[in-house]
Amino acid sequence: MPRSLDIQIVSHGTPELVETLLDDLARVPSRLFVLENLVAARAPERTGICVIRHPDAVPRGFAANHNRLAAEGQGELIAVLNPDLRIGRESWAGLLAAFDDPSVGIVAPRVRQPDGQVADNARRVLTPARLLRDRLWPQRRRTDYPDASRPCEPDWVAGMCLVVRRSLFERLGGFDARYRMYCEDMDLCIRSWLAGFAVRCLPCEGVVHDARRASLKDARHLRWHLASLGRFWRSDAYRRFRSNGRGPAAEPAGVGGRG
Repeated sequence: MPRSLDIQIVSHGTPELVETLLDDLARVPSRLFVLENLVAARAPERTGICVIRHPDAVPRGFAANHNRLAAEGQGELIAVLNPDLRIGRESWAGLLAAFDDPSVGIVAPRVRQPDGQVADNARRVLTPARLLRDRLWPQRRRTDYPDASRPCEPDWVAGMCLVVRRSLFERLGGFDARYRMYCEDMDLCIRSWLAGFAVRCLPCEGVVHDARRASLKDARHLRWHLASLGRFWRSDAYRRFRSNGRGPAAEPAGVGGRG
């Protein structure tokens, strides 16, 4: 079933990356929204693309920016894309078709790194014990879902590329803007599960993410990352997810209208 799609991108002074991504999206039936988060920079302006800037010129975090863009759109589905992503037109058919299943709330493609390795964008929920283990024994760290040729239903998918049913996004209140950066994607996905809606990650060719890994290089980003982890582990959603698993049976009629 054809569905209306809003694609939203937040630029942080990287117009060249946004331009390349917009070229990838040129023939995808959708409405495109770009938010420029830095005052001194200029997001690309093209016919048919809605470019937004904060009226007070104060940069926001990932969650607040994407909530702002979502408020501008009306599409049945919302696609959240990082500017440092490459995604071919052929990738969209399978992603959108997944929403034919009314129990699905969030869908992502399996992403690869520029060297062709499978990116770790489909994951199990991060716990303090798991973080400690990965830091103490990094050589033992494994990709949660290494077989990129098969669909999976992970606890969460990374926010560099995901599609969410708008009715569910609005019911959940969007991303939690109290997260300045990091963990807002994990939080949204586990709240989707707790609401009874599945998170699905699908095999997909031609989706590549050139990750910046800012928290490994920038002390400010590292502080944001640690603060977000602390907030996430103190959240009611995390406690409920750890206690009750993936929540009640799906009730799509309550969130979705047309499914």
